[in-house]
Amino acid sequence: MKKTSLIILGALALGGCALSPQEVDVTPKIAVEKPVEPLQGTVSVTVYDERLSRSLGHRGGVYSSTNAITTNDRLTLAIRSAVELGLREMGLRVTESEDVPQFQVYLDDLEYKVPEGSYITQVDLKAKVRVRVVKEGQRFEGAYSSEIGERVPKAPSDEKNEELVNKVLSDVLSRALDDPRLKSFLKQA
Repeated sequence: MKKTSLIILGALALGGCALSPQEVDVTPKIAVEKPVEPLQGTVSVTVYDERLSRSLGHRGGVYSSTNAITTNDRLTLAIRSAVELGLREMGLRVTESEDVPQFQVYLDDLEYKVPEGSYITQVDLKAKVRVRVVKEGQRFEGAYSSEIGERVPKAPSDEKNEELVNKVLSDVLSRALDDPRLKSFLKQA
């Protein structure tokens, strides 16, 4: 009986460390402070994924080399939708025309890291974006980053990972749209 209990406990311990690969559904939500004077004008939004890979990193645990965490194919569309909504809340109209100021978002980095080893105690995420707005020969450029770290009692579930990835993306995009220099440039759009 003791031998059976040890085998069961060992299997449970190892099973808790074996994590499957995960594809994250990205749905960032941008927190925009509505300006006292809404912005006026029209822009067109384009999003570029400048990362070398869809992989954010690995989920960790015993088989960390086989449990990559990646973004789905709808990443740029999800970012574009969130940015467009944020710009609309600021008062701008959004169109697909090339004859209006071009609001370009470049996703340069999106990382997910856990400590080396079989036991996961912390998750660290990092996101970096650049925003470029081009209008009538003038150009605005800004770079933004966000980092979050969360201590966890065990390896995060798929739902928790999705929440964390969306949290860091939402934060970095909110920082971009909250940039006073960007707002000032857009007022002239």
